[in-house]
Amino acid sequence: MTHLLSLIPYLSLCLLYQVQSHNYTMDISLQGNSFFDGFIFETIDDPTHGYVDYVDAEYAYGNGLAYVTTDEKVFIGADSINVVGDYDRGRKSIRLKSKQAYNGNNLIVIDLDHMPTTNGYLPAGCSAWPAFWLFGPDWPYNGEIDVIEYQNSDSIVSTTLHTNDGCDQSGEDTSTFTGHWGTGSQGNPSDNCDVNAWDQWTNEGCGIIGDSQPVGQSFNDQGGGVYATEWVVDEYIRVFYFPHGYVPEDLASRTNPNPDTWGTPYARFELGDNCPSSHFIDNQIVFDITFCGDWAGATFPDMCSYDVSCTDYVKYNPDTFKESYW
Repeated sequence: MTHLLSLIPYLSLCLLYQVQSHNYTMDISLQGNSFFDGFIFETIDDPTHGYVDYVDAEYAYGNGLAYVTTDEKVFIGADSINVVGDYDRGRKSIRLKSKQAYNGNNLIVIDLDHMPTTNGYLPAGCSAWPAFWLFGPDWPYNGEIDVIEYQNSDSIVSTTLHTNDGCDQSGEDTSTFTGHWGTGSQGNPSDNCDVNAWDQWTNEGCGIIGDSQPVGQSFNDQGGGVYATEWVVDEYIRVFYFPHGYVPEDLASRTNPNPDTWGTPYARFELGDNCPSSHFIDNQIVFDITFCGDWAGATFPDMCSYDVSCTDYVKYNPDTFKESYW
């Protein structure tokens, strides 16, 4: 059985199941007032060492970091009022993890009006590292699928798989997707999903950079859109993007959507002998907004500024984060 999951906060999420071939019908829809029923608020220390303080549901609801609008749009954001306290973990923000775990044969659809960015005196997005992703227990042995990920002033999406050894995408036909592989540590394509691949940066994974699919401020300027991830066991994981106004009719109506009719995806990863589906088990969906950390903090000087540290920028400029929300 194949499922379709759809999410809508300034967004929504839905899950459909496959009835025949790669045609889907709705199984789960998380949107409006039901959205938060499908998630838990995680308050863990950020595994990526971000300058962030993930808050619980009570704090989030009570301080306007998570709510549903009167027209049933979901808001998930970071604090944009307070200077970060000297003994705090970082800027208060949200990390949601789905209560349900998934094992493939899913079509996961997220419909967004807005992605997190920043709007301070540095370029838009500086210090932010938002992501919409899935991961399994005992990481990296049960996989990670980063559907939407970007940092600092990035304007184009990165979609990446992270695994232990044994998931190699170097044989993937690049004509099956419109994006391009990232760059490994030796100038090579980052097409090995192993987080310890010798010729890639630590935990780089196999990442495809979109050809034009927007994130952050660029996404917001275009008026939002829909990302759809089809995960078919023993076949592939592929990701499509459609701006609002150009969503295929069968997807917009949620009437037996058929991804085979949507054209070429911007990202595609082969699941088979070179990357068995057993690398992706019991994956849960995560929304988060972190700041600085292992990635955005490392690239902050080159992408944003050498004159201020990433953490100081986040700590002392709360107004900068008014646009840091899904």
